[in-house]
Amino acid sequence: MKRAIIVLLGGLLAVAACRKKNTPDQSMADMPGASQAADTSGVPINRSEAARLGITFARASERPITTSVRAVGVLKYAEPRQAYVNARVNGWVEKLYADYVGKSVSAGEPLLALYSPDLVSAQEEYLLARRLRDDTLAASARRRLTLWDIPPDQIDSLEARGTVARTLTLRAPRSGEIVQKNVIDGQAVQAGTNLFLIADRSELWVDVAIFEQDAAAVRVGTAASITVDALPGRTFQGRVTFIYPQLDEKTRTLTARVEVVNSSGALRPGMFATAELSRAGRRAVSVPLTAVLPTGTKDLVFVNRGDGRFVPREVRVGARGDSLVEIVLGLKPGDEVVASATYLLDSESNLAAAIQGLMLQMGMGLNMGGMETGKQDTGNGMRGMPGMDTSRRRP
Repeated sequence: MKRAIIVLLGGLLAVAACRKKNTPDQSMADMPGASQAADTSGVPINRSEAARLGITFARASERPITTSVRAVGVLKYAEPRQAYVNARVNGWVEKLYADYVGKSVSAGEPLLALYSPDLVSAQEEYLLARRLRDDTLAASARRRLTLWDIPPDQIDSLEARGTVARTLTLRAPRSGEIVQKNVIDGQAVQAGTNLFLIADRSELWVDVAIFEQDAAAVRVGTAASITVDALPGRTFQGRVTFIYPQLDEKTRTLTARVEVVNSSGALRPGMFATAELSRAGRRAVSVPLTAVLPTGTKDLVFVNRGDGRFVPREVRVGARGDSLVEIVLGLKPGDEVVASATYLLDSESNLAAAIQGLMLQMGMGLNMGGMETGKQDTGNGMRGMPGMDTSRRRP
């Protein structure tokens, strides 16, 4: 008898399992309250309570996804804004006007007076040719003075004056400041010796190191915002003007040159600078980064069902920006999502799903094979089966 009862119970369980496997929707539909559970899925959110808890909302929309890369470097003078000053004849410094490093000079301002015997001889030759009215000799002497970098106005002054100038005045080729000074009063100089380096810092360069994985986001022309620790709260604008062709094998970084406007002169070469390079990507459906909740195996967002209840929905994400993330699949423009504190809804949703799942499992167990074991008097239900009347004991 016991063996028959066990076989009968096993058959009933097998039938119930087959029903659950083959027609789960119908089984759930037949259970009392199943339709109500479907209607109340999701998490209801009271807007005033949400604001108190820090929960915010946003709508998915199609917009460009901006990405930015942060990099550091050191400010330096821009090479096109530097100029060397040198003598093209041998001589001696008789008067030094630019007498210290850092001095500001304007274009055409005297730097030093140079005495050169060769220069004196060339001037005398030019004056003699003019007196003799020898145009060929005069032109040759004038050309020699010009090749020695003597300005045309000084040559014209020599002709008008008719006397030789003892010294040649070297003038600043551009405005800026004296960065290097390699000469002092009375020093003998050789032709070709660099005497000064003048640089203008109205525009500066900063070479920043870009990590290999961020290199694709940086292009020539990319806008950059520059900040320095010495000037907190101030931001300077620039752009990428050049990207070095080779990658540093030791640091695995790519060097990009950023040109920074420094019209106020507040920035100084040698300062450490932080550059934020921003580039607008393609337009795509996106939501705030904080709206996507990664679970480790999938990404979820909580979407407004339309009646104030938010349900978790799996999405597929694409490119990530500074504050937005692309949604490749799962949302359409206009969908309202929870933008922050999604972990609160995730906890409540998981708890509600666990309770609902437990209740559904209990409901299925109560209705297996027509058995009504959900009633309080479970013993009576079992009595209806042959051999299961356990209320009476044999004497």
